[in-house]
Amino acid sequence: MEFNQIEAFINVAKFKSFSKAADSIFLSQPAISAHIASLEKELNVQVFNRTSREVFLTPAGESFLKYAIDILNIRDKAVCNLVNFNEKVGGKLRLSASTTPCNTILPSLIKDFYQQYPDVSFDVVEKSSDKIIEDVIKFNCEIGLVGKFVNDEKIKTYSIMEDDLVIISSLDFNFPDIIDIDFLLKYKFILRERGSATRKTFEDILKKQGIDFSNIDIHFQVNNLDTLYRFVKSGLGISIVSKNTFKDYVSLGFIKESYIKNLSLKRYIYLVVSSKRTLTPAANAFFTLCKSHYKF
Repeated sequence: MEFNQIEAFINVAKFKSFSKAADSIFLSQPAISAHIASLEKELNVQVFNRTSREVFLTPAGESFLKYAIDILNIRDKAVCNLVNFNEKVGGKLRLSASTTPCNTILPSLIKDFYQQYPDVSFDVVEKSSDKIIEDVIKFNCEIGLVGKFVNDEKIKTYSIMEDDLVIISSLDFNFPDIIDIDFLLKYKFILRERGSATRKTFEDILKKQGIDFSNIDIHFQVNNLDTLYRFVKSGLGISIVSKNTFKDYVSLGFIKESYIKNLSLKRYIYLVVSSKRTLTPAANAFFTLCKSHYKF
């Protein structure tokens, strides 16, 4: 069934005349007759009764008319929506962020974005960097914020900010501000799950120092940042986290931060998108906002 057949049917029903219907949509009368004939053949039912003066809908034609009108209305709405698609920023935006960006930069980004585009709703998920990258590749989310660089042709990666990692411990441990790396190996560690970019960065830094990561006593593994801080506060072990994520705990005097002597614990936060898909207007607007904020 084609739209031109449906348009011909509706206009013949409206004007009760093949010739008047032809004039209204700028077709010849034989063309209108052909459309109706092919429609009746496809539906296997007669939709018009013809007399020498007028054309009348059959009961089957009466039944089909309301559906025919709905079909064309839906088509017109769809066309109108697509014409305005790239100009209208609305709908739902799916974002995934690893722990550090989710708890630091994402709230302010969404606040700024929402002030400009209040018609957009959000589906925000906090995941490990590895899982976010997988979601972007599989088109399960449009934009991800992660703590590791992605070397994959399916992903476009943009560096948006520098991030410092620090050692945190309970005040009861009485750690100094600067500590030797060998000093750390005496303590139990509380780390994020495998796939966490923070954990992977720490692992890579140790390897560069010639330290086998298996020498780290990972006594607790957690997938929630607040749980990690509570474990550290309780003296169950020490951890390594982004400096930007635990300001409240430090200001309240719950946790001590320390740096490793002669060792840089810097890494970057990245915005990732698929190189294989076109961003929706909402996602493209969010990407543009991030680009404006971070000058990438």
